[in-house]
Amino acid sequence: MVQQKVKYTDTERTPAERARALLEEMTLDEKMAQLGCIFPFGDSYDDMEQQALEMPYGIGQVSTLEMRRIGTLEEAAGWQRKMQETVMRQSPHHIPAIFHMEGLCGAFIQEGTSFPSGIARGSGWDPELEEKIAKVVAKQEAACGITHILAPVLDISRDSRMGRQGETYGEDPALAAALGAAYTKGIQTTEAGGRRPESVAKHFLGFHNSQGGIHGTNSDTPSRLMEEIYGKPFQSAISESELKGVMPCYNSIDGEPASVSHRLLTELLREKMGFDGLCVSDYGGINNAHEVQRIGETIGETGLLAMEAGMDIEMPKATGYGEELKEMFRSGQADTELLDRTVLRVLEAKFRMGLFEHPFATMGVLSKDF
Repeated sequence: MVQQKVKYTDTERTPAERARALLEEMTLDEKMAQLGCIFPFGDSYDDMEQQALEMPYGIGQVSTLEMRRIGTLEEAAGWQRKMQETVMRQSPHHIPAIFHMEGLCGAFIQEGTSFPSGIARGSGWDPELEEKIAKVVAKQEAACGITHILAPVLDISRDSRMGRQGETYGEDPALAAALGAAYTKGIQTTEAGGRRPESVAKHFLGFHNSQGGIHGTNSDTPSRLMEEIYGKPFQSAISESELKGVMPCYNSIDGEPASVSHRLLTELLREKMGFDGLCVSDYGGINNAHEVQRIGETIGETGLLAMEAGMDIEMPKATGYGEELKEMFRSGQADTELLDRTVLRVLEAKFRMGLFEHPFATMGVLSKDF
């Protein structure tokens, strides 16, 4: 009896099975495209011909931060649909993109609900309320086609000189763990228009324990403090709410940039803490590791180190995951098994989110989701 080949379009299959089937059909160019991001910005954000030129084989992620300049909710949803149509038209297998948006205090979308800052909500000591807030944010963003919600912020803040203290739940790891797990649950148990959003917790790890409270500088944090204090909220979100997204911080941890740290992103996060989702870079994180922290002789080498460390997608655009790294895979200088493993995680996330069946913002029924 001949075994029938699994088709990635078969909705009866698991996301993992569909992802493996699709991966088998993809070229190197298509695979690399899935690890990049596009950031429609400025006056050309609505120019789909220009956007198409920047992603000849489709794209993994789309930044929606420019939705804040769109006048109405329906126009924002229309822009998402046009952008997703362009992505899928450029992709040989019509692979949809993941659209991402900040979610700490609500969506940057017209008519979106605004909530207090993390530090203010932390003073409420109310996980049930935090879960309800997350559900509102997730429903509104998913209605607009956004399925990667960049929240919660699980940083522990014990130095008020750090200018982003207001994003955090404060100084106590038990409180941050309870609220962060609740927020993650609220996001990941919500569905809108067939889309199932996932949480991207940040900033892994010890971001606020930087020297002098300076953004993105070195963090001299010993391993026990790192895991028991700064890692506790992330572990809670993973263990209690099955967190599916993580964004590493800009810092060097004991001299090693988080974005290229196998010790942090694989040994600690995946192997010890049990994380099995997507790891996405903070904006310019890989380029920062090369240009500022001086890792890698070339940007392609830095990109390879990041991928080996466990980074899946580079945002907001591919630099380390660009043409140089592609040629390293093409020539055999880099192991294609590494590439396939990384792409597989991205594809599986897209199938989990329901994007292949429901790629577009919900038109005409947005009012009931807002």
